Amino acid sequence: GGGGRPAALSRRSWAAGVGAMAAAGGLAGGPRVANADATVDASAVRSTKGGAKYVVVKEGACPKADFTGLLGSCEPRTGSICIIDYTGFLPNGQVFDSTEKKGGKPLAFKLGSKQVIVGLEQVVSQMLPGEEVQALIPSALAYGEKGVCTDGGECLIDPNTNLKYYIKLKSVAAPPV
Repeated sequence: GGGGRPAALSRRSWAAGVGAMAAAGGLAGGPRVANADATVDASAVRSTKGGAKYVVVKEGACPKADFTGLLGSCEPRTGSICIIDYTGFLPNGQVFDSTEKKGGKPLAFKLGSKQVIVGLEQVVSQMLPGEEVQALIPSALAYGEKGVCTDGGECLIDPNTNLKYYIKLKSVAAPPV
């Protein structure tokens, strides 16, 4: 398709705006997005049971062929195969990982099998196919006290770093029987 993403919402400007809020302790302060007249209503911020916070940028829906969800392609459950596009941001807005870089492919993972960080699993488990969210993942649900560092001590992600993600749930499939 034609991207489907509102041009007004620049991931980079969103990431820069959330950095200050992450330091201030959360999203509830009303992050500014690229277009100056849009703010996020605090009541629009959703949370996972583990404490990740996210805002829905684009609503998702069950596929028409599985509108009841009985075929397993609607709401993600433990064992579901989820396919996502994502971009991960450091608090300063720098991208540290993305499936949407040149030559990148969407990420497929089995929900509940710890193939991705806990915070991503928690947010994705509450999404519907086609949904796009901006998420703030606390360090404890990301890379925690270890961060992502080499033996030499150079870190891509410093220990105890809260991360921001732009996540699009492309599809959900029931686990193979």
